[in-house]
Amino acid sequence: MNEIVKSIYEYPYKKIELDELKKLIKLNEYSDLVETINSLISRGVIKPVNKSGKNGLNPSLFLKYHIIKNFITDKMLIDELNSLHYLIDADAFKKNMEKYIKNRNFILTLDAFLKAHSDDLLYPLSENERAYQIWNDEKALDKKDGKDNIILLKNCNAFDILNTYSTPEPFLDYRIRKNIKNVLVIENKDTWFTVRKIMLHNPNFIGLFDTKIDCVIYGEGRKVTKRNNSLQDYLNIDSHFKGKVWYWGDIDNEGIDIFLSFVNVSPQLDILPFSAAYEKMIELFETLLSGNNNSRLKGHTNQKHSENISEFYKKIDHKVAERIKLLLYDEYYIPQEIINHKVLKDYVYCEGEK
Repeated sequence: MNEIVKSIYEYPYKKIELDELKKLIKLNEYSDLVETINSLISRGVIKPVNKSGKNGLNPSLFLKYHIIKNFITDKMLIDELNSLHYLIDADAFKKNMEKYIKNRNFILTLDAFLKAHSDDLLYPLSENERAYQIWNDEKALDKKDGKDNIILLKNCNAFDILNTYSTPEPFLDYRIRKNIKNVLVIENKDTWFTVRKIMLHNPNFIGLFDTKIDCVIYGEGRKVTKRNNSLQDYLNIDSHFKGKVWYWGDIDNEGIDIFLSFVNVSPQLDILPFSAAYEKMIELFETLLSGNNNSRLKGHTNQKHSENISEFYKKIDHKVAERIKLLLYDEYYIPQEIINHKVLKDYVYCEGEK
């Protein structure tokens, strides 16, 4: 980089065309050229002439640049790094000066905040609140928009000091006890409303199908399979959840795959299929099969089988698993709604019944 800077400074004019700049930089790959020019701009070596227009490529570059004589030298940058607040690991940038130059304003803003308002970090804030407090940009620590900033802060050991908490996407839930130990996650909205209605109308409600339930959550299809803003994060907001999670969905390849994906993204949760409900779904469906409407009971034949479907069968009751295998083999599909309110109310147990 120093050789490039020296060549630019020896250029006989105050402005330089992009084509001439390319010759001085001597890089074949366009992506490398863009990175180098952006670094020169960050260092204050050159400044785009906005009126010159751009080259039309992606990412685009201006066609002309001012050459600035009083740019920041490497020595100045080292001195600046040495003066950073002690909570920022400056050594992480000394090993990669280009990374510091690229993110210099972001780090200097944090440095200024730490030097003037470090006591504010004693009080926890949400990630968006803290991001706005420090950088006046609520998305600066967003797991999507601010992903690179998060990595940068972790590299210099400055992320944890921010004392933030995540705010996972809220799930629709209904709780009957403050201390939640048994959670039922339901794939579809109608079934969730039915269960919630039963819980509301039974003041001594304990559970369903001889299983204790403290909270029922609407899984919204694949929402529970999200890695970010996961149900695991949601349950851990108040304290580290150590209870049991039951999952109840449709009996088809899609429903089983949702369960397996949910398990995969939530390693800290103890998740099991709600076997008794699945068994009742099969019982009701087999009654339908005994009639003459078999063709209407066929499922979605374009669904792919999950590669790990055997893991679902291991977690559910063995006899139920065997019956599900046969139904899926014959391409049948059983929606949760087969257990309607009239059916489910007979499988509620309340305080004093056990």
